[in-house]
Amino acid sequence: MRIGGIASGIDTESMIKQLMQVERIPLNKFTQRKITLEWQRDAYREVNLLLKKLDDAAANIRLRSSLNTKEASTTSKAFTAQPNAQVRNGSYQLKVNQIATQSRNISSEAISNGSTKISTTRALNEQNVYADGVNIEDYDGQTFTITTYNSSGAAVEKSFTIDTSKSLDSLFRDINSAGLGVRMSYNSTYDKVIIERTETGAFNAADGSNDYQIVFGGETGFLNDVLKLNQANEVSGTNAEVEFIDPIMSSEPIVVSDSRTNRITVGGITFSLTGTTEGFETFNVSSNTDAAFEKVMEFVDTYNATITELRSLLSEPRYRDYPPLTEEQRRELSEREAELWDEKAKSGLLRNDSMLNSLLSQMRADLYTPVQTNGQFSLITQIGITTSSDYRSGGLLEVDEDKLRAALEDDPDSVHQLLNGTADSSLTSIPAKDRTSQQRSEIYSQTGLVGRIRSSLSSTMNDIVARAGNENRTAHQFTIGRQILDVDKQIDRFQQRLTQIENRYWAQFSRMEQMVNQANAQYASLQQFFVT
Repeated sequence: MRIGGIASGIDTESMIKQLMQVERIPLNKFTQRKITLEWQRDAYREVNLLLKKLDDAAANIRLRSSLNTKEASTTSKAFTAQPNAQVRNGSYQLKVNQIATQSRNISSEAISNGSTKISTTRALNEQNVYADGVNIEDYDGQTFTITTYNSSGAAVEKSFTIDTSKSLDSLFRDINSAGLGVRMSYNSTYDKVIIERTETGAFNAADGSNDYQIVFGGETGFLNDVLKLNQANEVSGTNAEVEFIDPIMSSEPIVVSDSRTNRITVGGITFSLTGTTEGFETFNVSSNTDAAFEKVMEFVDTYNATITELRSLLSEPRYRDYPPLTEEQRRELSEREAELWDEKAKSGLLRNDSMLNSLLSQMRADLYTPVQTNGQFSLITQIGITTSSDYRSGGLLEVDEDKLRAALEDDPDSVHQLLNGTADSSLTSIPAKDRTSQQRSEIYSQTGLVGRIRSSLSSTMNDIVARAGNENRTAHQFTIGRQILDVDKQIDRFQQRLTQIENRYWAQFSRMEQMVNQANAQYASLQQFFVT
């Protein structure tokens, strides 16, 4: 704590404070420079988030199925159908002879004796509710096995030992988690136990000799006598069987009879079976133009929103008379005044930015350079997408909806090639650094519009990360971060200098106080002589 002005009566602290305010001006500039750099870093990162949204919208129309969306209309209660993008529009027929079922074994009769039913949560030896002639203690220590067969016919076997001090639930948990692909449970309504495979289909031994798909072995007394599970009562699982006719290709049906699941793909159409049919049922396949149209429109809307935002950032006015506020300056303003000041101080941080200007120019070239395709479309204008006639809009896209829908309906594959075509592998397999200018030109001309846009976006986003970093980079790993670190060092050095200057001022004023004090003492001494 320093107290000045005792001898001189001068407000030393106030004077030094005012002097230090002048000395602090360069420090304020350093601080404002740091704040500006941080704002600029954050502005670049916001731009990358904006570009990522556009990249995601472009990725949504990258797959062929995104633009060549097919749908099947059927009134059947036995199946549903989902065609892939290659299926031709038209009528098809399907007959479901058999659906895939699970192998299952159910108790042949109730396992409890009387109205009181077995509890699956109590210990087996604490209950006396079993069928006539069953003494549960007789089965303690018995070991039985359950064998199942996998898709290749190999046997999977697991042994279980009866511990009557445990509950049925405990036994069921052991069986269900043993990796046998079976599930065991108790139905209290019917007082019966159920054991079934978790998968549908027929599973037999590799040599086909096994009639059962869930095989009991070992000491089966507990299974037979207590749970009333008899091997002979098993209902074996079956495979699904369908007959499919594509009238354009052949009147003879394609028969699929070995599917272990009720999801079967044939002729490019995936069928989900729920029942059998009495005969062939007809269903129609058509293009879902609406879904493809909406995905293209989503990309166009996102592209336009991105262009609008980037142009706004590039043309924002720069108010150089409104530097960032220091903490002291902010305290002197009201909250609203500080908010308005910040708006102007942050304006124009990316004005005329070369990276963003270059991206806008490149994306415009990406969209309007012809694409080498095997289809009927090589220009974006041929599918109804053009640039706005208003030159002030900066290249916003406009869509002739009727023309776009017609292109998607008539030749979705050509639309896909225009948007998502890829260059010949003989060119792309050449390392980028070894490609000639001619090869690079050929790759570009063969690449679809979406691929070009995504490549330009990726390049710019990488450049922005190099300049402004991201959450995974430290300040040393990007340009603005290093600049901020340099400013921090300048601030630290200048703060040390300010401390030295302030100490010097105090030392000077302290010497002045000492001299004033000596002068006062001498004056008082001389005054005594005049008084006498």
